[in-house]
Amino acid sequence: MKKITKLICVILAFIMAFSTSTVAFAKSKNVTPVIVLHGLGGSDIFQYMGTENEVQIPQFGLDVKAMAKNEAILNNVLKLFTEEQTPDYDELFDALGTYFKNTNLNFDKNGNRIKGQGIKTYWEEPLSKHRDYLTMRDFSIPVIARQCSDEIGAKNVYAFNYDWRVDMCKTADNLRKFIVAVKKKTGAKKVSICALSLGGAVMSAYLDKYKKKNDVERYILLNPAYLGADVARAFKFDLQTDKKKVLPYLKNMEQDFQGGDKETLFKAISAIGDDRIANGLDNLQKDVLNNKARRRQFYIKVLKPWIGNIPAFWEVIPYSQFDACVKKMVKIGYLDKSSGLYKKIKRYHKVQGRFKKNLKYVKKHGAQVAVIANYGTGGLPLTSKYSNHTDLLIDTKYASVGATVAPYGKKLKGKKAKGKYVSPDKVINAKTCLLPNNTFFIKGIIHGMYKYDSDAAKFITNLTVGNVDCNLKAVKKKYGYKQFVKGDKEQHLTNVG
Repeated sequence: MKKITKLICVILAFIMAFSTSTVAFAKSKNVTPVIVLHGLGGSDIFQYMGTENEVQIPQFGLDVKAMAKNEAILNNVLKLFTEEQTPDYDELFDALGTYFKNTNLNFDKNGNRIKGQGIKTYWEEPLSKHRDYLTMRDFSIPVIARQCSDEIGAKNVYAFNYDWRVDMCKTADNLRKFIVAVKKKTGAKKVSICALSLGGAVMSAYLDKYKKKNDVERYILLNPAYLGADVARAFKFDLQTDKKKVLPYLKNMEQDFQGGDKETLFKAISAIGDDRIANGLDNLQKDVLNNKARRRQFYIKVLKPWIGNIPAFWEVIPYSQFDACVKKMVKIGYLDKSSGLYKKIKRYHKVQGRFKKNLKYVKKHGAQVAVIANYGTGGLPLTSKYSNHTDLLIDTKYASVGATVAPYGKKLKGKKAKGKYVSPDKVINAKTCLLPNNTFFIKGIIHGMYKYDSDAAKFITNLTVGNVDCNLKAVKKKYGYKQFVKGDKEQHLTNVG
């Protein structure tokens, strides 16, 4: 009798275990895997990979401590910020050019990276195998990945990390391979993608070539750079500084970039002092930006060896500005139109021109699309477009794919200020967006600085994992959020009133 009882218990335990595992398996099968895409600078880059000489390239090539140890750089920069002395610009530009060249951040003339360079964070495994990624930063796309992991489990969240310098079309090909690998690993028919900043440009290239694969369930485009940013107008010598704009901008940057290499950079700048910074900006405008010979010298001797051949920087030029920027850079010898670099950026320029059509295509064929564009901050004060509303980097009009936006500090007037798509603060009319019913605006949160467990991060996550449909009506019904929301310091979201 005891043996029979034990046998029955074993059978029942087996049935229960099988039943439980089946339910768990079914639940996992119903979860759409999420892939997150970072933006500019999102992956650390190394050279001499796999050798005893392996070393990390400084983020964007900027190592404040190393630059401060260079006497030619330090002495002349200090002179720039004084009234009594004038920098030796020949010496300064030569020293900066040599420093940047030696970082090996730049590509060759054909827009290809130096042999032996790459990233260490390319994995096709889910983030349950790479949990350090979830807490590697307390901002940007790792926060969204962590928030998504809380919702659907880290085993269902993947990070597509890439060398952000590489041509978008090449990166899109690599993303295609990544998506295929994730689908094969999970058995899922589709994935959902949340792309931040430059990741939006990668998605633009992906849509252009692979949209008919119909293997993406949700496109969550977060302050995306697919249509560029007006700061790239610097390629056509649209350059100007205004100390009244620069100083508040720097203070915003210092406040928001707490921790990491960027904090060191902005603290070093702030340590110079407002008066000396203002004086330096005046000198820079007078001696370099308003001086054709010096301006050209700066581009050729400093910028070209630093970032001149990196496709990504060219590919964030706004579509309408591309020809003028190329013409100017070719004229001064910064860009060679016979080079492989030009072929790459010209190809992506055409992709950029087809983006609106491509985004409409995937939505028409069943994909859910949410565009999130932040506003409430003026543009980078280096070009004539510093009065654009931005998230501190990407212009709101570009991120939203066409919103009508008032200049920073002003309001829309007349017919532009009327209608159901107009923000209550009269700054934005979303009616002119490509997808007005799928476009959301967040005021007061700067580029990529999302905090874990905040309303903002949860809102983005809910759209990404499918807790709510990606349209105004569904979001308002479920969460009470309208098209225009604002975030406080803790990123609690409330409707703009």
